[in-house]
Amino acid sequence: MGKLQSNRPLLGNIGLVVFLALLVTLTFGTVPQAQAFQPQVTPSPGSFNRVVTPEQPVAVEGEDGWAYNGQTAKVQATTDTEVSFTIQVCTPSDFNSILLEIIGVGNLDDGSKVSNAIYQVYGKVYGITYYAYQFIYTWVYENLNFDSNYTLAVYAGDDQPLASITLDLEAPPPRPSGGGGGGGGGAAPTEEETATGEITVEDGQGTLIVDADKVKELIADPEVEAIEFEIPADVAEEGTVELPADILLSVFEAAKPAVFVVGNVQLTVDPADLAVEDLQTLAEEGATLNVVVVKSEAPLPGYTALKVASDIYDIRIDVIGADGVRKGSIDSFNNPITITLPYDPDKLEGVSEDLLSIFRYNEETGQWDLVPGSRVDKENNTVSVESYHLSKYAVMAYEAAFTDIIGHWAEADIKLMAAKGIVKGMSATTFAPEAQVTRAQFATLLVKALNIREQAATGERFTDVAADAWYARTVETAAANGLIKGYPDGSFRPNAKITRQELAAMVANALKFRGRDAEALTAEEVNTILSTFADRNQISDWARAAAAVVVKNGIVKGRAVDEFAPLATAKRCEAVVMIKQMLSFLGEL
Repeated sequence: MGKLQSNRPLLGNIGLVVFLALLVTLTFGTVPQAQAFQPQVTPSPGSFNRVVTPEQPVAVEGEDGWAYNGQTAKVQATTDTEVSFTIQVCTPSDFNSILLEIIGVGNLDDGSKVSNAIYQVYGKVYGITYYAYQFIYTWVYENLNFDSNYTLAVYAGDDQPLASITLDLEAPPPRPSGGGGGGGGGAAPTEEETATGEITVEDGQGTLIVDADKVKELIADPEVEAIEFEIPADVAEEGTVELPADILLSVFEAAKPAVFVVGNVQLTVDPADLAVEDLQTLAEEGATLNVVVVKSEAPLPGYTALKVASDIYDIRIDVIGADGVRKGSIDSFNNPITITLPYDPDKLEGVSEDLLSIFRYNEETGQWDLVPGSRVDKENNTVSVESYHLSKYAVMAYEAAFTDIIGHWAEADIKLMAAKGIVKGMSATTFAPEAQVTRAQFATLLVKALNIREQAATGERFTDVAADAWYARTVETAAANGLIKGYPDGSFRPNAKITRQELAAMVANALKFRGRDAEALTAEEVNTILSTFADRNQISDWARAAAAVVVKNGIVKGRAVDEFAPLATAKRCEAVVMIKQMLSFLGEL
């Protein structure tokens, strides 16, 4: 923290820590004497360095977020040695000559000074780029008595207090046994029991030491579907879950996912996501997996279309050997894991929350890569995505600036799918919504929309798909997962324009891939659903069931009320809308 200088030694074993920060201004009472508060008015920015008058008051705010308007501020000690209280002022230059004084009132001798301790802060403690808390200073007071009242007086270079507020100091709440004693300059580590172990918090960092016996009980409980290792946000917003590999192996052998929660960040790992043989080896070696979530830094994008809506989180799994030495890390998975991050709606500056996605920082390129398939939970202000990698992540909103979709009937869906990383424009400002779509292009859209890991292309599956074609990997992946089929002659015809009935068939295959089977409809149901289209007889026999499924579920609509247009070439706007409707139906938006 910042450098402190005292005009008198610290006394006793109870302390008051006062933080000054540049953030907002809230009304604070002024006093000519310790116990006499004056009327309040709205504070004037930049007035902190002057003697306070009713026209020029200063701001103060308690940790609970309330402004105190000439009232008593109840301050509860957080530990046996420390109490925190926040003062918020106007400009950093106003800190140059600020002094604080604690004066005893109430059940002490009225007006008596407890220790007459006045401390001055030099220099800036730290700055956090892009965020509001930039100038934070700390004063430490000791020799304060619990269940007593004090006045915190603020001076600015002369003998009269600039402003003050009464502090009603209450004893700390009970805490679990096992904590250390007081004394020294910092707070002692705190401990808290959880369903899976014990959390120790020190310097704002939480560490969950997993208890094997507790986890075994949860594994054996048939009502517990997932094992959650949590450091709650009200305990610590950053930290580490220390999980022995053999315990995680036991969780996975019970076919239960492991959910890691650190602050407001959540990581869900299913049994199939990690190679069992690798985990068995780590367990045999006595290794521990440290799941780490910390706020980090990385160059933020200068692209004006992006709005950063969260902190940057560095998420990693370190492998610690039995000797306590880090052996490496797990940063990729067989199947995608689910990452959930919090976001702040106030940072969007009017941009829709629907356009939020999770971005991954690419250390090699120094760029932020959008991870396709983010899902927004507006109620809880979180965004979730499935990713194959661990890295630095942040929540951002991308609002595409395609000038050729303004006023288009599909404008909202095109922007949404672009924000989710599923579609791209022809350039930064054009999308070409009326352009036609090829079979390879739509196969690529499906693979991205379903977030399927791309497979290597050999050039052997289809006669006309070379291994070095731009679409080779996505076509190979789509075919391997049953999303597309080729022609009897062994070709795929990647550059052929796709028809609307082919589009419907591929979407139906995607539903089947997700467990929604097109074969579930009877022939009678198919005929009934398609009977609303005057051109229903133009739909090929092989596409009828698929067309009925996508129509029934609201994924595909006719070009007109009674026209399906099965043989018409699909447009880019139609393809995007079908993808969006499919994801909505699957609950993946």
